Amino acid sequence: MITIISGTNRKLSNSSIFAKEIEALLIGKNETCKVLNLEHLPNDFAFDNEVYGNSDAPLNEIAEEYISKSDKFVFVIPEYNGSFPGALKAFIDAFSPDRIKGKKALLIGISSGRAGNLRGLDHFTGVMNYLNIHVLPMKVAISHCHTLIDFKTKRVNNEKTIELLKEQIDLLLTS
Repeated sequence: MITIISGTNRKLSNSSIFAKEIEALLIGKNETCKVLNLEHLPNDFAFDNEVYGNSDAPLNEIAEEYISKSDKFVFVIPEYNGSFPGALKAFIDAFSPDRIKGKKALLIGISSGRAGNLRGLDHFTGVMNYLNIHVLPMKVAISHCHTLIDFKTKRVNNEKTIELLKEQIDLLLTS
């Protein structure tokens, strides 16, 4: 199973639109996948979790369903202040590293600016490496992401971007 993580807790984010697009591409390849949108996490997840010795049932259920049961991940990571969102780091820190250790990940950075969150992808790669997660070597950096979305349909409408996503998904599936 593949989990697609929309890496922000911001409501109605561009990340969630890209995550749904990736889900559609994976379903088109008959792959089993789920989208975890961090905006649906419990409000207190960062401070009441298994790492601190607390048994938070809703967060444990999320970690079991989306992390433990998956062997591959696609992280859609928006640029926040020159890096990745704190909510994503807090989520990764909220469950035991054994749940994710040794798995594989594709990282996709998005930004409204011109760098496609390259710096945030590098920072997040460091976190993934520390957790012993195999990160695909080519990280996707999507610049000016808001210009690639049809906000009426909430779909990515740029063929070059969709082709790039398909190529990276194929690499993830064969790795």
